[in-house]
Amino acid sequence: MAAQQALRARPFHWPAESWNLARQYSVASLLVLLASLLVLGWWVGKKIEVGVTHRAAAAAALYVENFIVRQVQRLPEKGWLTQAETAGLAMLTTSTPFGQEVVSMKLWAPGGRIVYGDRAGQTFEVEPDQARAWRGEVASEISPLNAPENRHLRARYGRLLEIYAPIRREGSDQVIAVAEFYQTVAPLQREIRRAQAQSWGVVGSVMLLAYLLLSGLVRRGSNTIASQQAALNRQVTEQQALLAQNAELHDRVQGAATRIAEVHERVLSRVSSGLHDGPAQDVSYALLRLDSLGQQTEHLDPVHRAQAARDLDALEHSLTRAMRAMRDLATEVRLPDLQALTLEEALERAVRDHRTRTGSEVITRWSALPDQAPLPVKITAFRIVREALSNAYKHAGGRGQQVTAWSACGQGEGRQLHLEIRDAGGGFDVTRLDPEGIHLGLLSMRERTESLGGHFAVESAAGGTVIRVSLPFTETSEDL
Repeated sequence: MAAQQALRARPFHWPAESWNLARQYSVASLLVLLASLLVLGWWVGKKIEVGVTHRAAAAAALYVENFIVRQVQRLPEKGWLTQAETAGLAMLTTSTPFGQEVVSMKLWAPGGRIVYGDRAGQTFEVEPDQARAWRGEVASEISPLNAPENRHLRARYGRLLEIYAPIRREGSDQVIAVAEFYQTVAPLQREIRRAQAQSWGVVGSVMLLAYLLLSGLVRRGSNTIASQQAALNRQVTEQQALLAQNAELHDRVQGAATRIAEVHERVLSRVSSGLHDGPAQDVSYALLRLDSLGQQTEHLDPVHRAQAARDLDALEHSLTRAMRAMRDLATEVRLPDLQALTLEEALERAVRDHRTRTGSEVITRWSALPDQAPLPVKITAFRIVREALSNAYKHAGGRGQQVTAWSACGQGEGRQLHLEIRDAGGGFDVTRLDPEGIHLGLLSMRERTESLGGHFAVESAAGGTVIRVSLPFTETSEDL
């Protein structure tokens, strides 16, 4: 029972599915060859049969014209053959070569009446071949002897060659009687078999030769195709292995880049803390000491006291500017806690910080932003928006500042975050990469974007500048 269930569960495969091209061609062409031989043999047999029957019919017509026609010229007037005419017909059937080949012979009078031969004097229905003979045609066929007047012959012979020949009145085309002859089909069958064997031998030899030549060519071509296919499969396998390795390396590189970005943010946070806790405090202490030094200059003479006051004021202004620059730098490099914010809240925070710092107006448009996003994506988006708005304020005076963000699936890609930051400034030449000024910010934004596998583009003209960024929500980023 288990074996039967296993056989039922096993899928059936047609053997030809595993055959190569040469074997498939060999089997198919062999079947076509055999079918062609069978059809050809049948067709040749039919042609020979038709030819032999026509030849026998022509001989019968010639026999009638030369021997029988004179014996029945008075049949239309009398309606019957005389005893002498009947004896003359009997002698002709035994003394002539054609008559000796005849198994049975009948003479038909109009209306289907037999006037000579088996069942003479009886009337039968006129068969189609007999009707053709009454119209002046010679008809012949291999008959199964199903007609009522031939049943006694069927029991003995089974099948006979049946020939109807018209008998005309001498000197006219009037048909006055019809002669019916029956010959055995054994000579015909022997001739058909001999012709079939010859035709099959000749055609089979030619087809076999062609079959062997074409099979050899196809086998050679199939072997070439098989070897090339095997080589191609090996190359495809190697290529797939290389692609898998490249994909793995790409994922590792991208993962490393995102981790470097996170480490970079941590370093900047430490730098910010270091600036605030180290140099900033030292500068604050230096400012406090300047006040005490100012009090110590009172004992100097007026000229030196005035000079010292000017020096102290200059030093105080320098330290104050340095203090303000360090605080701004510390604020700029330190990021807020983006982990707890949604993507939209992180973008709003970057825009709000810019508004607070510069007092300029920024138009925002958010569409279909997800609540959750990988932290590297939020960090990169926050940095790019803040840097792009800072450049727009510095170089375009903050005119026409707009930030647009939406999430969508790219063609053949996963879900992505799309950013557009615009301004209405005078524009610049994006092909001239000056490491100073605005181009340093562009390079930083491009590197941040490409480190996450995104796309970065800048368009700038007299009417303003547009920065377009696409960041993928990759699984590598989500794992960080």
